[in-house]
Amino acid sequence: MNIAIYSRLANEDDRNFLLEVAGLLLRHGHRVWIEQNLAPLFPDFPSFDPRKANEAIPVLDFLISIGGDGTFLQAARYAGNHGIPVVGINTGRVGFLAHILPSRVEEALRSLETGHFKIEERSLLHVETYPAISLPTTFALNDLTIHSLNEISMSAITVWIDGQKVNTYWADGLIVATPTGSTAYSLSCGGPILLPSSRVNVLTPIASHGLTVRPLVVPAEQQIRLSFEGRGMSFILTIDSHRVELPQPTLIHLSPENFTVSMVRFHEMDFFTVLREKLMWGADRRNRS
Repeated sequence: MNIAIYSRLANEDDRNFLLEVAGLLLRHGHRVWIEQNLAPLFPDFPSFDPRKANEAIPVLDFLISIGGDGTFLQAARYAGNHGIPVVGINTGRVGFLAHILPSRVEEALRSLETGHFKIEERSLLHVETYPAISLPTTFALNDLTIHSLNEISMSAITVWIDGQKVNTYWADGLIVATPTGSTAYSLSCGGPILLPSSRVNVLTPIASHGLTVRPLVVPAEQQIRLSFEGRGMSFILTIDSHRVELPQPTLIHLSPENFTVSMVRFHEMDFFTVLREKLMWGADRRNRS
């Protein structure tokens, strides 16, 4: 198989682990590709440039992300709409997306080789602005957030769904999260956990000034429009890990993306197992099962 590795090296331990994974893949007879930015550190491996995905990524069987969930999000962006399954090895912190522990890499590789896994198609939010402004990316796997440039001032964020006004949120900001992103920023702001297969998105206000305002679950096929009003001439839009400053007034339009991101899920690490491990559900000595 042709397998590519993507990582954002933080220290020498990361480099050594990446070399270990690459060596393991070679011993199993696979051809290993290294992301272009890592090529100077690994001159013996062919490299791929994710910014020229049409040249390299379509020939790959899997793209392995080594790092945390932020690294996985970047790898997913590079895989784009090419349908290349992304495998997440977690050397970061929580790891809902990059959920494979370093100690289980060889076990995961054997599962890839034997087909003992499933592909989860993760839905995306397509992002446009009116007037049209160039964005660092046009789709979100996790979430989209808008908030004030001045983080200590409250904002008014108005939401329409399919043309009908929902509410004007007086808050520090607003998160629109996919099912994948429901376990990220939205969760820390009181949003619900959504199953990855759910065909919904969730609107979660950040520090709402209205005590009766609660997160709102919206069918994924519905169009969402956002406007921002606050102090200053601009506001901040984040799309996953990408941050951009936009002028007021700019409308944000969200709709279902016309492709999905393929994520590898191993049978012994189903979504509920990950939830129990990462959120320590049932971590009580009275639970013996």
